[in-house]
Amino acid sequence: MLGLDAWRKATSRLIAVDSHLSIPAAEKRLSTLLQELNDLAFPIEGLAEAEVHQFLGDVTQVPTLTPCTVPCVAQLCFSILTKQGNSPTQHVVDRLFGFFSDWLPVADPATELLYTLSLLEPSFAVPKVLCRTVASMAVEPSVQQDVRRAALHCLTGLCGRKCEFGSEQYWPLDLLSTQLLAAAKNHPDSAYVAKLVLSQLRAIHSILRTTSETSLLPLLPDLLAGLRFFMATGLPGQPSAVTPLPYASIPSSTKMKKSKSPAVSVAEPNLLLQHSQVPRPLAMRSSSAPTSSDSDMSDNEGHDATITKSLAAKLRLQSLLCLTSLFSALSPRNTFCYWQSFLPDGPRLPNSPPSLLSCVLRDTNHKCRSAALAVLCAMLDRSKPLLAAADDRLHHSLGLAFTPFSSHLGAMLREVHHRLLLSLGTETQPTVLTRAARSLALLAANTPYQQLSSGYATRMLSALQCLSQHKDIDVRVACLTSCGAILSISPSLPEVEAWLSGSPWLLLWCTALLQPTSPSPPNPLCTQALQVLAAAARFYFHSIEGNWVTLVELSIYHLTTPQQQQHSLKLLEELTRASSDWAEAGQLWTRLLEGPLTAILQDHRSSPQCAQACAVLATLSSPAMSQLKSSLQALAITLPLGLSRDATAAPSVSSGAVRVLGVYCTFPSLRQDQAFLQDSQLAVLHALASSNQQMRVQASWALANLSDALTVSNFKLSSSFYHEILSGASKALNDKDMVKCNAVRALGNILRVIPGPYQRVPHLRVSVSHSPHHRTTGGQSPLSELSYLQLHLHGNCEVEMECMLCLSLHIQQHSNILCPVPCSGQSSPGNLV
Repeated sequence: MLGLDAWRKATSRLIAVDSHLSIPAAEKRLSTLLQELNDLAFPIEGLAEAEVHQFLGDVTQVPTLTPCTVPCVAQLCFSILTKQGNSPTQHVVDRLFGFFSDWLPVADPATELLYTLSLLEPSFAVPKVLCRTVASMAVEPSVQQDVRRAALHCLTGLCGRKCEFGSEQYWPLDLLSTQLLAAAKNHPDSAYVAKLVLSQLRAIHSILRTTSETSLLPLLPDLLAGLRFFMATGLPGQPSAVTPLPYASIPSSTKMKKSKSPAVSVAEPNLLLQHSQVPRPLAMRSSSAPTSSDSDMSDNEGHDATITKSLAAKLRLQSLLCLTSLFSALSPRNTFCYWQSFLPDGPRLPNSPPSLLSCVLRDTNHKCRSAALAVLCAMLDRSKPLLAAADDRLHHSLGLAFTPFSSHLGAMLREVHHRLLLSLGTETQPTVLTRAARSLALLAANTPYQQLSSGYATRMLSALQCLSQHKDIDVRVACLTSCGAILSISPSLPEVEAWLSGSPWLLLWCTALLQPTSPSPPNPLCTQALQVLAAAARFYFHSIEGNWVTLVELSIYHLTTPQQQQHSLKLLEELTRASSDWAEAGQLWTRLLEGPLTAILQDHRSSPQCAQACAVLATLSSPAMSQLKSSLQALAITLPLGLSRDATAAPSVSSGAVRVLGVYCTFPSLRQDQAFLQDSQLAVLHALASSNQQMRVQASWALANLSDALTVSNFKLSSSFYHEILSGASKALNDKDMVKCNAVRALGNILRVIPGPYQRVPHLRVSVSHSPHHRTTGGQSPLSELSYLQLHLHGNCEVEMECMLCLSLHIQQHSNILCPVPCSGQSSPGNLV
């Protein structure tokens, strides 16, 4: 308790320093007391949290503080916040913010204040004046080196917090981006440049996390130019670490050396870099002990060349992390025009600058190579509409006076494919290999292979075959992910189908992973294997048709594994859909309904699995249904009927069940089942009134199928039955287009089969158009109001076609009824038919 007694004595004397003392006497007295407190061993046992908060609030209000004693106060606050373990309250933080705002412009040096400010909880909003003061110190070249770096470090922490001045909180970003290019010029002290630029990059990275896309667009050219320079160069005036060989001379067996530089550890380069260790204030550092900060270098770390190499690697890594955040935050449409600055469109010439793919292949630091691949993933993500114009089948030999943009884009994609495959063959680091394989998967998902020369897919699959036996599990999982992405290319590629038939190693590998063995493979491998087989069954079923029985057995086996259940159901869905007309389909469905599938459908608490089970049930065909026993047929019907109206079921489960009913309405046997049609009507109309849009879409489609069934049925139901369908369909006409087109189809079908005089149906108000010029006449017959169906509804062709069909049915059945004159500027249905 000696520390607690010394704390209380010193703090009481510190707060009680007489304000009437002369400045030298007060400064000497405060310095002595602050030194006593800073010499205490924190944390102090028995020190109450309320007592700490009281002191932090009082010490910042001492009237005798001077610029010379303020750093000691900041050092004491730093020790309390980092070692005592007490979180300050909002009242204390407000006082600290006021203290920092008053003393930052005059304290010399201000590093202790800035480092302490960066420790405050991110939940507290930073005042406008304080943010502007820190930002000014960070971007002002005349500020001392240590103070400026401390301000940049503080800005890194502050920019991730809430600020009290709206969009103005991002105003330092333009200055930082401008100075990033200015710092690239030669400087006599390269270590100083590295430390300063590294702090600037971290501040930029922090600002990017909270900056809106609108605020980033005006700064994009300067920001990308600065980041592009440092991603390959590292230090100004130093040789580039990215020194790619000419394109044609890169040997396929080249192996990258393992980097020994102590770069910042990054587990996932696409994640934001987190700094768990905050640098200590300069006043607290010992001159004999090396610092723990990764931005400060000491003579104990080796030769100057090693220090320079390490700093350059950190600069490249941080710039690549900034690029990843930048491309992830912006829409691809806003960054696509800058791709040519980062991706090559042909073989590299000796004097051409390094590209992003040069960093992927030749950077000496494996973490930088992985981060470069993360930038490539961020660029490729969501880029499919922009890459749709690519075409590499045109050649300059055609005599064109210019190179079309489609050819330029196709050449760029060709280079990306080539160098990624080269990276897979030369890389030795598992983390980089994993990232390269995932980049290949993203490239395959966004590239229009139908417009490119053949051979891309087979070269990728052949390169991935070398990774299938890699000792690292993450590499094998990424390999399967890439293979699944290639097999999922739509429409399917003939070269892939031929490759699957001639080189079945992928199917053999996946089936081997899913075989019941002990010990079983890790779950990620099994999951990816199921997804690869599902893609193969969906797009290349003829190539795996001979293994149908084996794949069915494996999918049923893994239905009992909770981790693989949903993926097994997906594979089962593709297998049952492709083999719906086979003679063996009835035996398969008998096995499913008597066992695992029914159990999953009855346990709708597992919503994703139950919804996927409904998707499997929706693949049941009419021939397969007729092969089932009557008890199983009744079970297949009652399960979706119950789930569609179950209030405890998730919307995804209910919508899936309604879709199953819509499929059943197409079966000839069930179209003549009056009880089934009535039960389906109740379930579908109940779902059509749901607040969930996806459920309404499925319900409208099922309602349209139900109305189709009524047109071919051999019996007539009550007028109320048809009226309820008309009412539900008319209400759906005001919904989204996907719901509206099905609702109009249902109206047209019901009007064909509705019994009795048409005018005897209770008044129905139908309005499809939301045009302000559209008028309806109350009190007229439903036919009069239906004549106002508009034929130009938001440009949706499906709705227009269904409206025309509906109107033609009206006029054919009720030709003796005159349609009212339409509004001005709108076409009359009578004139169109």
